[in-house]
Amino acid sequence: MARACSMVVNLLFPRGCAGCDKPDEVLCEACRALFSQPTAQSFDGVAMQRWFACGWYRGTVRRAVLAWKDHGDEECDRAFADAICALAKASGVIDFVRDRHGSCHDVVVVVPAPSSPASIRRRGRKHMMPIAKHLAGFLREETGCEVTVRDALENRGVKGKSVQTSGAAQRSQRLKGHVSVCPSVSLRNTMVILVDDIVTTGATMRSCVETMRKEGATVVTVLALAHTPAGTQKVGPTQAWSRTQVQ
Repeated sequence: MARACSMVVNLLFPRGCAGCDKPDEVLCEACRALFSQPTAQSFDGVAMQRWFACGWYRGTVRRAVLAWKDHGDEECDRAFADAICALAKASGVIDFVRDRHGSCHDVVVVVPAPSSPASIRRRGRKHMMPIAKHLAGFLREETGCEVTVRDALENRGVKGKSVQTSGAAQRSQRLKGHVSVCPSVSLRNTMVILVDDIVTTGATMRSCVETMRKEGATVVTVLALAHTPAGTQKVGPTQAWSRTQVQ
């Protein structure tokens, strides 16, 4: 019945690609390819010393992410989850987790970056949760480790959209004291992988990582769908994603 209803909806209201409007595509092959251009940037707050993104937040990538994030295109969940999983594999996260699991950490935890309560109400859901769940399943299959998802972080009292706040200092001030670990969640002695949609100045990312580290977590890295280009070097075809490079 659900499939029949979906077919009727698609006939009456045909969709286009979230990135380029190509007919009858959720995210066409050409647009998916733009989320397969991994980049890395140094970050000494995480165990891998780097955070990673699928692509640059501009043009088609920006349009697709905003259609999914702020305009209710939930059909993009799977395409973006697949992109994050591919990034986890390309960046060396799988080998890193497999090698270190069990040494002093019992559980690997995927944590979605938090949205403000106002943003959650506006969207009608926590949009990063499907991505986090898909990544956790992928990591369980690839590493053989116990991997869970925990909605561990909350973002209280923050005004204004994150992507509309310019400058690292302004974004840091906007978040100061508002990102915290939920009282019902324990992250002590866990290995955490933080997943986010867009990294701009990195203020949200740093605030989340710092908060979880204070609660006893080892944050492995941050995986994001997109980042703003300034200051990040694209990884070229001759720069292999090896464990020796990312550690």
